[in-house]
Amino acid sequence: MRTILFLAITMFTLASCEGTYTAPEELTTKQVFNFEVKASDWKPYTDQAGLNLYYRSKFTLSGISDYMYNNGAVNAYIEFDGYQQVLPYTRHMENANGAKWTRTIDFDYSRNDIQFYVTNNDFISDPPETMYFRVVFIW
Repeated sequence: MRTILFLAITMFTLASCEGTYTAPEELTTKQVFNFEVKASDWKPYTDQAGLNLYYRSKFTLSGISDYMYNNGAVNAYIEFDGYQQVLPYTRHMENANGAKWTRTIDFDYSRNDIQFYVTNNDFISDPPETMYFRVVFIW
């Protein structure tokens, strides 16, 4: 009885593995960028109505090929005292006066540049401190 049950499970397992799939592409290389955004490098931006304040810092990138852009992947991290946190990074804050807010740090990139953003949910004018980022392109 056990033999029949074993054969039935084996046949079911083998039958369920049928189908098509694409083998993963082999990664050929990676490129790592490190960025220091000084407190003075953060520039304030708003929408056309002067609302929705956020801060941005932009860097020119070189060496990002069409192949990397179209077929690769990008991971970005913010570094804190020897730790790395993947972006986007969202934390809830509170100060000694009881004010509470949420800060989000994120990024975007093109073939020519990368931009880091800091947005506080209360949109108060509070320029970010110096921050360190690590961005890894893999393809």
